[in-house]
Amino acid sequence: MEISSSKFRNLAGKSFNETLVDGYKLFYKNYGKLILPLAFFQILLIILDTLLLTDFKWYVESIGINVADLFTDLADTALIAEDLNALTTYLLISFVLLFLQNLLGAIIITIAMCSVSNYTYQKYMGEEVSFKESFKSAFNKKIFIVLLILGFFLSLSSFLLFIPAIIVFGFYIFLVFTYNYEDTNPIKEAKRISKGAFSKVIGVFVVNFIFIYVFSFVYNSIIYTFLDTDFQATINSWNNPATRNFGMIILYQIIFSIVDIVLAPLFICLLTTLFTSLKARKDLGYYPKRGDYQESYSQIAQDSFEFAENLDITSQPSTPLKKRFYCPFCGFLLNIPKKFCPKCGESLESLGFE
Repeated sequence: MEISSSKFRNLAGKSFNETLVDGYKLFYKNYGKLILPLAFFQILLIILDTLLLTDFKWYVESIGINVADLFTDLADTALIAEDLNALTTYLLISFVLLFLQNLLGAIIITIAMCSVSNYTYQKYMGEEVSFKESFKSAFNKKIFIVLLILGFFLSLSSFLLFIPAIIVFGFYIFLVFTYNYEDTNPIKEAKRISKGAFSKVIGVFVVNFIFIYVFSFVYNSIIYTFLDTDFQATINSWNNPATRNFGMIILYQIIFSIVDIVLAPLFICLLTTLFTSLKARKDLGYYPKRGDYQESYSQIAQDSFEFAENLDITSQPSTPLKKRFYCPFCGFLLNIPKKFCPKCGESLESLGFE
């Protein structure tokens, strides 16, 4: 389906708030299609985490180290070598457990987003798309590139004060869309589209996190009011190797993750609308590049945008001097206020132009 140039201009001109609104609309309109695969991956994550890491979690808990007491002892007397070794072992295996949990979660969630990303993008663009065919096409060899960066590297970098993880996420999260592109480097394309919009990408994550956190807090508060005070002992018995019950552990995790499961499609919908808007801006040549605007910009389709140097300003209708406006970034004269400067492509929305 051929997309009109006016639609691309409309997408490129959307503000961050408008993309969020569109994301919620996309979530509402396509929830029935998206919830099945995304809920499946959420439940799969719970099952794998339970089956693969329960023994590891129990081992960490069974070491029986009270870290707070050890540090209290350290303030009074020096730790003996045995306590120091125990503390080091405890911290080391705790970090390993956290890494494995993050890695497993990142891989499953990345696969989940890749499985529906092409569908949400095409639906937002108004194209006819088969969910079944789109889902099947998502699983190809290129997906391993996404898993390597958003799965392994993102999990690994999260241990370095989270700053590298935030950078990886902000620059390369759009890989869930670009990895299916033909004749282009998906990594470079993802970074190209996210360039200059780092805060917006992080903003989408924060909005999604807050939205789900609020509902989870309310839901979990209600659930805890119905639990017996000795329920923790029951949970411990399920984890104990002697009385382990994987079925009850999985059921317990699903019940307390129900909000995450139900709202699983929200993030990919918010990310889709932001990605589409940013991609339209870059494809149309709206590069918010500060500095030397004498450099040439990308060739823009003549049917969607006319180069400023080809505009015949003298032939345009006379405009009162007080209503004329010069772009504060490049000095180009605008007889009619616009959202973007026709010459340098800088956004003028902050100046109140519609």
